[in-house]
Amino acid sequence: MVELVAEIEPKLLERLVELEREAFGDGGMNEWHLVPVIRHGRVFVSKDNGIVVGEVQYMLDWDNPGLAYLIGVAVAGEVRGKGVGTTLLAESMQRLFDDKIDSVELTVEAGNVAAIKVYQDKLGFEVTDFRKNEYGPGQDRLVMVLTRDKFKESK
Repeated sequence: MVELVAEIEPKLLERLVELEREAFGDGGMNEWHLVPVIRHGRVFVSKDNGIVVGEVQYMLDWDNPGLAYLIGVAVAGEVRGKGVGTTLLAESMQRLFDDKIDSVELTVEAGNVAAIKVYQDKLGFEVTDFRKNEYGPGQDRLVMVLTRDKFKESK
């Protein structure tokens, strides 16, 4: 079940930070990042038996308000590979597109073959750019975009 996080609850915030740390270590979002994204962006969670097992955050692009940027997605280790992340992404993006968002953009490590495969093959994203040293020396990223029309075609 995918839900939009509408209120900041301490236990939920703690769980989101836990998922971020598990997925990204020190590079994950913490409560100082998540609170404003919950208030001013969109954060969706996936639950299994009432327990949050996945989360994804989005923000709008000021220069292109029809574009949502996927900040990050994290899925609990015990459910990885079971389609939780793909479902979370598909359902959350459907809600964004229903809210008149035209496209979703993300960046992904160029060597993250598994993630790229999900983004391209299961969701319909296309690589549109390569950014060398995006997050510092040696931190190259692919830019991927999914339009509302392409998303409908991939379903």
